Amino acid sequence: MPDDKNFFAALFDFSFQQQLTRRLVKLLYIIGILAGGISVVTCVVLGFEKSPADGLINLVAGIVALFVSILIWRVLLELTLVVLRISEGIDRATHAGN
Repeated sequence: MPDDKNFFAALFDFSFQQQLTRRLVKLLYIIGILAGGISVVTCVVLGFEKSPADGLINLVAGIVALFVSILIWRVLLELTLVVLRISEGIDRATHAGN
């Protein structure tokens, strides 16, 4: 992937010679963690507005759900990168003689 193109030039590359996946993985991971954290805080606050018991239940369940969702999100992003690396390896192997 040539580094001379910036992000927006690569975004509008209709020949798909630029791969944005590697650049976007970090951003998507951060967005996933932040969105999960915001949703847990929101559920806990809304739970405490109902009753202290609901707030504590939402806190414990929210933290567990946040860790599970971060784990799933990380695995999916890593799987995407592995598929990308496999694709690049196949591309190099089939075009080695050219």
